[in-house]
Amino acid sequence: MKDRLLDVLKGAVEVNLRYSSIALNLSKEYIKEFDRTLRDGAAVKPEPNSEPAPETRPASARRQPILLVGQLDEEAGGAFVLNNTSESELNVSLTVQGELDPDQVHLVPAAFVLAAGASAFVRLKITLTGALEENRDYSGAVFAPGLSAQAIAFVVRRLPGEGMAKPAKKGKASAKRATG
Repeated sequence: MKDRLLDVLKGAVEVNLRYSSIALNLSKEYIKEFDRTLRDGAAVKPEPNSEPAPETRPASARRQPILLVGQLDEEAGGAFVLNNTSESELNVSLTVQGELDPDQVHLVPAAFVLAAGASAFVRLKITLTGALEENRDYSGAVFAPGLSAQAIAFVVRRLPGEGMAKPAKKGKASAKRATG
């Protein structure tokens, strides 16, 4: 009886080990295939007449953040383009989110109608007040619900007002340096 019980137990352990081995091999193959898919850049097929999502575009095709840089009390500005790749007119109402108070960031225009296949330029402006720390990046994004380019990233930096490095003057070497 004892031998029979040991045989049954060994058989159960052997079946369990085979099952575990097969499950691990399948998991390993799944992970390899998933990694290969990511590395090959395979992405979800975009809808017709739309840009791929920023995370599926190649790194070189992704939009870089707009840099808004200046000194205290200056107005820093930038611009971006929004395209309506759909076949219908869109009412666009832009919103701002991020580390800054949305009331500090001015969009011109902030709301507009964009005809099918048309483009619009949007200006992004901010006054660099004392509330912004020097040499610190504040990130944010402009959202355009309904458009394929859903978020336009920006970075604001207030430069130090005093003690900034000045460009070196170009000139001739003095006679003392040249001979000494």
